[in-house]
Amino acid sequence: MKEKDLIELGFKRSEDQTPEMTGCNYTYHYYTLDFGDDIYDRWCLISNSSDKAKDEGWFVEIFDYSTFKFTNKYQLEKLIETLKYNLVLNEV
Repeated sequence: MKEKDLIELGFKRSEDQTPEMTGCNYTYHYYTLDFGDDIYDRWCLISNSSDKAKDEGWFVEIFDYSTFKFTNKYQLEKLIETLKYNLVLNEV
């Protein structure tokens, strides 16, 4: 997958993660796509970091749950469509 694919799918770019912020000796960024409107019920898809993507290409995982690794734009697009279609927002 390419970085432009993530952007086209609606992922948001993180701010640059600088050495001062992370303690690493390089700057990188990543992409996220959140589902849900409540901080406690939010579910997030997250990409690998830009420094890793240079070698591995871009991929997406479920945040804090690395059992699934999406490397194909079409399959990721279908997952996003399914999640958005079935999203239940909290109603007060």
